[in-house]
Amino acid sequence: MSDADTTVRLRLDVAYDGSGFHGFAENRDVVTVGGALRNALERVLSVPVAITCAGRTDAGVHARGQVVTLDVPVAAIDALARRDRRGPGDGYCRLRDALNALVGPSVVVTAVSPATDDFDARFSARSRTYRYTVWSSEVPDPFLAASAWWVDQPLDLDAMRTASEQVVGEHDFSCFCRRPRATDPGAEPVSLVRRVLSARWDESPDRPGLLTFTISATAFCHQMVRSITGMVVDVGRGRRTPDDVTAALASLDRARAGQLAPPHGLVLWEVGY
Repeated sequence: MSDADTTVRLRLDVAYDGSGFHGFAENRDVVTVGGALRNALERVLSVPVAITCAGRTDAGVHARGQVVTLDVPVAAIDALARRDRRGPGDGYCRLRDALNALVGPSVVVTAVSPATDDFDARFSARSRTYRYTVWSSEVPDPFLAASAWWVDQPLDLDAMRTASEQVVGEHDFSCFCRRPRATDPGAEPVSLVRRVLSARWDESPDRPGLLTFTISATAFCHQMVRSITGMVVDVGRGRRTPDDVTAALASLDRARAGQLAPPHGLVLWEVGY
């Protein structure tokens, strides 16, 4: 095999403000994070690429710890290194900087590194952690408007913590997930059983009313975190009880979960491997 045919698998660590994007996954006629990133990669590397991400975030959802993998010719990385004034061996840094010049600051590649051939951003992941921010106050905060859900009343944090404990463990999350569309009429329904590793609420010691919900699972289904957050906030408002969360889980009924929390408060925080 010639050098031109040899490839290297790359891991990209990516953060982004999802406000101006219709999610991560590429979709025709709309701007997506994945589309912007792939276009930038092909422009810098001068070769077509296919990318895989750890989690397909929805429209308006942000990421601090998204991970992307792709295969690229070694020759393309070497060519970047040769153009780098810092000397040979810095092709990965050159790629990072060139990508950020094209897609930053709304999308930022924080690191580029070589990975083993069997590493896959999606299938190698052992856990994913999301963080949701709520601003509970009588008045909004303009500096949190793009990254936190403003709830204009006090919330019962103890009740919310009790409610969140109900989702920890392995459950069928049908009531909290948007069921995927069936592509084959004869296919078995997709399982919505997931294992939640932890779920907790914290309040900022410096800013009472600034709350963060951190939830980790081996995997999530579509709209799961926003649906759980919406119901738990209703518990904090006094509209629901922690027992309602348990009952909703047992019902497997999507209508029992209630409102979705808005997307702009949600961040893909970390992916564990």
